[in-house]
Formats: sequence, structure tokens, C-alpha cells
Amino acid sequence: MAAPTDFTDRCQGLQVVQHARFMRHRSGRAQITLENFDGALTPNGGGTYSGTDWFEQGVFISAGTAQVFHGIIDDFDLADDGTNSVVTITALDWFSVGARAFAQTDSSVSTPISWTERVQATMNAATISYGYPSLPALNQTLGVFTFYFVALRNEEYAPGSVTIGTYRETGDALADIQFKYEQAGVPSTIWPTTIEQYTDAFGYDYALYRAGVVGDTLTRTDTDATTFRFTEDTPPAGQLPVGEIDRGYNIDRVLNNAFVTSVFTTNTSNTTDNTSTGTIGAKSITARSSAMTDDNDVQRMTDNIVARFANVHFMARKLQVDSAQWGTTDSGSKEELAQLLDVRYGLWQAAAVTYTPTGTATQQTDSTVISGRTIQATPHRTTITLDLLPAADYQSFRLDSTVLGVLDQNRLG
Repeated sequence: MAAPTDFTDRCQGLQVVQHARFMRHRSGRAQITLENFDGALTPNGGGTYSGTDWFEQGVFISAGTAQVFHGIIDDFDLADDGTNSVVTITALDWFSVGARAFAQTDSSVSTPISWTERVQATMNAATISYGYPSLPALNQTLGVFTFYFVALRNEEYAPGSVTIGTYRETGDALADIQFKYEQAGVPSTIWPTTIEQYTDAFGYDYALYRAGVVGDTLTRTDTDATTFRFTEDTPPAGQLPVGEIDRGYNIDRVLNNAFVTSVFTTNTSNTTDNTSTGTIGAKSITARSSAMTDDNDVQRMTDNIVARFANVHFMARKLQVDSAQWGTTDSGSKEELAQLLDVRYGLWQAAAVTYTPTGTATQQTDSTVISGRTIQATPHRTTITLDLLPAADYQSFRLDSTVLGVLDQNRLG
């Protein structure tokens, strides 16, 4: 890729929203407001960047070594009253852009391959749209890879335990293929991470698109798996401060009834938690076209979904930390903060949140998993808001972990 242009000095503020959305994709987005008082960014204005084709440009936001957001420009808005001029750039994660492409042909192959391999192949197709590039070239000689090369590399943070076939219909959006067939009935999460430069053996440059993939065990097993610890007041070494906490019931996340049908066998598996449905009513998930090829796997996944998600918890659902709180943190905590900000390391990690509820002197610790974050930054202040899920449901047992190794709480699988 061409060397990026540093717009740090022009930046008046930014917001980044990212999700590790459970069992489906949700777009990651960055909005950046840039000062344009010199007119350098005004299209056709004669300035330095007036001839830039904005919609084939990548956006890279970093904080030191932490890669906060990588994406592709999707909107460019100029506000100019003749005195003041600012540009707001909106960028989407790379998969949101590539997944707008449509499948060119039908495909139905029941030969089973591992879930992770199938996800890899589909996301690879999303970058090239079955032979037709669906992502910008990002100023490179040849653009993205063709089928003869690898256009995407998954960072497998946790494997899947099921096998699935290959299925799509002409006209299916590639994002829908992944959710409708591959993630259908399989507890999992996938999110785009970084865009990097790759140089092949012949010296040609390509864009290399990466994604994090977590299969149905849901607990990260990669070398960067960690537990973030948030503590009140001045945190000890390696921990982070607690800011505002939103606590409440997670009833909107409850699933106590699951119907999953294999598109290959046409058989349907159903699992219901009668105690939960009798208490709060049915809250169902239905997947009519799962690409799982084995009915035993289908039943195992419906059982897994209901066993995990039929329970209601009262716990921390959001946590906000502010840069004003970081001044007293030591170097170990600053390293944790850098990891938290990084899109590769800061999502789908366990987080232990310790706080003292109003009206009591007794501290409470909630074991959670980070499923999303909103980062708002100006030159003077940065705020991080984390979306949290109960680790008891969305993680599995990890030996010797005080957060994920709790008997009668964490799941073996």
C-alpha cells in the first residue's frame, strides 16, 4: 500500500464504534472530523488533496502501537461557510464494504469441512466477490488477490467444533451468506481487525485483510487471550480504573427456545428450556438454512444455545472509562490500556469488573466478556465505553482462572 498520509494535526475529534456481534455481523464505523481551514481537502478546490479519490482510501487509527481501527472511507462530508471549513470522514470496517457484493453463482456442496475453514473461504470470497474485486485497490498495482492467492487471513481466536458444507444462492449478499448459512445455529462471533500490506514473491503489493474468528467454545485460546481487570479508585499494577457502570438485567439477550434446520438434511432440531419459558415467556432463535451437515451437530448446537442463554443475570452491562482517570495508572496498567484500545486484542476478552454498589460497603465483582466498544476522542479527552456480556454464558471453563474457572458457573463446553 502507498505510505499513509498522517492527518493527526488536522483531527478535531473522532468516534469509533466496533462490535464482536454474536452470531452475526454488525458494521464497525469510524467518524473523523478534520480541520480544512486551508482548503486542502476541498474537492476540486486546487488544494493538496483536492483531487483525491476518497472512496478508495483506507483509514488507519492508531494510539501508539495499538491499532484501534482499520477501514475504508464510505462517506465524505464538507461543511464550509466561507469562514470555517471542516470535513467529516466516515469509514466502515473492510468486511462491511466487501460484503455488499453478491454471489455470482449457486453452490451446494455437502462435503463437510471445518467451520473455521468454511468461514475463511467465505470471507475470502467477500474480498474478491467470486472473482470480481469488491474492495478498493487502496492505491496498489494489482488490488486485492484473485482466487490464486490468499486475500484474507483469519486470526483463529477459538476454533469451531462442527463441520459444515458450502451453500449459497445467486444474489445472496456475502454478509448474509455467513450469517444465514454458516453462523446459523452456531454460537460464534467474527469481526474484521486490520488491513495490512502484503508483498508476494514477485514483489507485487496487495491488501491483506484480517479478521478475528471465535467458534462455539466462545473462549479465546490464542496467545493474546487475557482477562482485563477494572477496579475502583487507584488500580494496582496491570489493572484499569472503573468509571461509570450501567448495571441491569440481560433479558434482551435471553434465548430459551432454539429451532435449527440443516439445509442439507432438511431435518430440524429443537431445544426448549421449559423453566425459562414458563417464567419469562418464549424468546426464540430460528435458523432455517444452517450449513451444518450432521444432524448430531445441529442438535448439539441447539442444546448449547439454550443451555447457555436461557438464564437472566443482573450485572454490569456497560462500563465507561475516561482519560482523566488514567493519569495515576502505572506502566503495567498503561500496557493493558494499549491492548484494550487495539481491535485485535480488546474485543471478546474476559473482563472482571469490581465495584461497590450504592448503599453497601461490600465490593462486587462481575465476570464479563467485552462484546463491543465506543471510543470518543478529542485532542483533550478520550472516553471508552465497553459493551459487556455475562461470562457465565458467553465463555467456557478455563482451568486456574478466577474469572472463567468458577465451579457451578463456567461451562465446560
